[in-house]
Amino acid sequence: MTNEDYMKCRTCRFCIHSQGDWVCSAEGRPTASGGTCGRYRPGSCENCNSLVSSGGKTLCGATGEEAYVLSVCSLYDPSGRRSV
Repeated sequence: MTNEDYMKCRTCRFCIHSQGDWVCSAEGRPTASGGTCGRYRPGSCENCNSLVSSGGKTLCGATGEEAYVLSVCSLYDPSGRRSV
């Protein structure tokens, strides 16, 4: 079963909600909360709140392990919500 939030702007960190409007900041265009976001990559570490840079390395703040931003985060939530 596919999650209804999959690829929606409201689940993408590049979509900004301000005063009732949604804007895809990466693409520089207005959109809607239910609109498709072309930059949404489910599970990628770059979408994780726990990703931190330290000493020239990218680390998972939750586990302390080195992470590659395009890898799938071990704390991945398929709904797109960043709960960590």
